[in-house]
Amino acid sequence: MKKVISVSLCLIFSLCLAAQTNKIIDSLKVELKYSKADTIISQTLNELAYYYLYENTDSALVYGKKALNKSRAVHDVKTEAKANLYIGNAFLFTNRYDSARFYYKQSYKIFDEKRLDKSAIYSSLGMLYKSEGNYEKAIETYFKGITYDEKNSNEYGKFIKLLNLANVYSIIEDYEKSLEYGFQAEKISKNSENPNINYALGTILNNIGGSYSKLKQYDKALEYFNSSLSVNIKNENRKEIARNYNNIGAIYEKKGEPQKALALLRKALEIRERLKDEDEIVETHLELAICYSKLSKKVLANFHFEKASFHAKKVNDLALLSEVYNAKSEASLANNNFKEALESFKAHSIYRDSILKLENLKNINEIETKYETAKKDNEIATQQLELKGKEAEIQKEKTQNYYMLGTIVFLVVATILLVFLFKQRQKRKNQELLTLKREFQIKTLESLIEGEEKERLRVAKELHDGVNGDLSAIKYKLSSLLEMNNNVIKEAITMIDDSCKQVRAISHNLIPPSLENFNLQEATLIYCGNLNDVTPNLDITFQHLGEAIDLPKKAEVNAFRIIQELVTNAIRHAEASSINVQISSRYNIIQITVEDDGKGFDENNLESDGIGLSNVQSRVAYLNATTDFISNNYGTSYTIDIDKDKLNGN
Repeated sequence: MKKVISVSLCLIFSLCLAAQTNKIIDSLKVELKYSKADTIISQTLNELAYYYLYENTDSALVYGKKALNKSRAVHDVKTEAKANLYIGNAFLFTNRYDSARFYYKQSYKIFDEKRLDKSAIYSSLGMLYKSEGNYEKAIETYFKGITYDEKNSNEYGKFIKLLNLANVYSIIEDYEKSLEYGFQAEKISKNSENPNINYALGTILNNIGGSYSKLKQYDKALEYFNSSLSVNIKNENRKEIARNYNNIGAIYEKKGEPQKALALLRKALEIRERLKDEDEIVETHLELAICYSKLSKKVLANFHFEKASFHAKKVNDLALLSEVYNAKSEASLANNNFKEALESFKAHSIYRDSILKLENLKNINEIETKYETAKKDNEIATQQLELKGKEAEIQKEKTQNYYMLGTIVFLVVATILLVFLFKQRQKRKNQELLTLKREFQIKTLESLIEGEEKERLRVAKELHDGVNGDLSAIKYKLSSLLEMNNNVIKEAITMIDDSCKQVRAISHNLIPPSLENFNLQEATLIYCGNLNDVTPNLDITFQHLGEAIDLPKKAEVNAFRIIQELVTNAIRHAEASSINVQISSRYNIIQITVEDDGKGFDENNLESDGIGLSNVQSRVAYLNATTDFISNNYGTSYTIDIDKDKLNGN
C-alpha cells in the first residue's frame, strides 16, 4: 500500500473550514451582490477564490482571476498579491505546477516589494516543491518560513509549516525528524488559543502515531492513535476518526491480534464508505483481507481483496492495484496456497511493470520531443534560407493582393457595420414600443383601480350618511311607540338594528377605516374579526409570519382588496366552515394565502360571470405579482407572491 498506517498530507491552510465552507460562500455571494465599493468587491471576489479552493478549483480560478483584474484596476496591491497566491494554489491542487509557480512568483514579488506578510507564500512554495518531489528545496523553504514567522510572532504560520515539515520527513522515511517536528506542532496546538490550531490536534497525534508505527514502536503508536481518536470524536472529525480506527486496527494486526483489528477496521470502512473516500476504502479493504487471511477465513479474505481491487481500478491507480495483488500473494503464500500466490504475484508484476512502462514512456516522449524540436529547428533554418530568395519575388505580388484585399475587407466591414447599426436601431425602437405599451397598461390598470376606489368611497358615504341615517330616524320614531307594547314594532326595530349593522359592515368593507389608520397586517386582522362577528357559522382566522410588512399605501390597498375579494368569494360560494388568511414576509417577498375547506370549483366552468376573479387578476397584474391556485373537493387555496423590487413605483 502507499501507506499501511495513514499519514496526513497536511495540504491545509485552514483546518476546520470544510464543515462551514458552503455557508461562508453563500454569505460572500450575498455581500458581493450588494457591495458598491470597488475595494470591497475585489476583496470579496478574493475571499470567494480562497474558500472555493476547498469546494471547486475551477470556481476558485474564475473568482481568483476576477479578483486579480479588479484589484489591479483599483490599485489594491494587498488583494492583488493574495489573488496571485490563491490562483497559484488552485493550479497546485490540480497538479499544474508550472502555472502555480508563475503565479507564486508574481505573488512573492508583490509581498516582498510592498513589505506585506509573506508567511502564506512560503507555505505554498513549500507545498509546490514537495508536490514536485524536490524535498530538499521544500524543507529549505519551510525553514525560511518558520524563521520569518518567529520574527513576526505568527503562531499559525509557524504551526502550518511544522506540520508540513513533519510530513516531508515522513515521506523521505526520516521518522525521527518527522517526530521531532510533529511534537513541536503538538505543543503549539495544545497551548494555542486559535480554534483552527486546536482543531488540528487530532490530525497531529494521528501523524505522530504513524511515525511510531513505521519505527515499529507499536505500543507508542497505539497510545497516540487512541489520544487522537478522543480528540477527533470531540471535534466530530469523521475523516480523521475513520483514519484512527484504520490505524489502530493495523497495529493490532501487526501485533498478531486480528480479532481486535477486525472490529476497528469495520468501523473505519463504514465511515469511509459514507464519505466515499475511494483511496482510503482500498486501504481498509486490504487490511481486512490481511486479517481474515491470518484467521484462515479464505472466503472473507478473498472478498475483501476483490473489493480492494475493484476500488483501486475505479480510481485507476496502478500503484494501488500493484500493492493489492502483492499483499494477496503474500497472504496466499502464508497459507501455503502456492498456485494462488503465484497468480497474484504475476498480477502484481504486471501492474508494477505497467507503472515502469508509463514512466519510461514519459521519459522517451520527453527525449523524442527534444529530438524533434532540434530537428525542426534545423529544417526551419534551411527553409528560411530558401524563402529569403523567394521573398523579393513574392513581395510585389503580395502588395497588389493586399490592396485588393484591403478594399474588399473595407467594403465587407462597412456593410456589416451598417447592418449591425440598423438592427441595433430597430432593436431600440422595439424596446421603446414595449416600454410604452407596458407603461400604458400600468396607467390603465391604475386608472381603473383608482376609479373603483373612488366609486367605493362614494357608495360607502351614501350608505353611511344616507341609508344608515334614514334607518336610524325610522328606528327613533318607532321607539316612541314601544309604550304600546306592540310586538310588531319591536320586531321592526330589531330588523332595523340588523339592517344598520349590515349597512355599516358594507360601508366598512367598501372603504375599511383600518387601512386609513393602520398597515396591511392590522387592517386584515380587523377585517377578519369584523367578518367573524357577522358570520357566526363560519370561522375566519388570520396569521402573520416573518418580518414586519412594509408596502407603499397603493400596494397595501390593492393587496387588501385581493384578500377581501377572495374571502368574499369563499363566503358566498364555497359553503366553507373555515377560512384561513395568512400573510408572510421574508426578505423582499410578501406572500398572501387565502384557504377554505369548501366545495371548490372548476376555474374553466364557472356558473357566475367571474368578475371577482377578474378583479383579483387585474390587481395581481398591477402589483407584478404571481399567483398559485388550487381548487378541489377539499377546498380552495390561493397564494399570491409580491416582490417589492418589482412594484411599479406604488
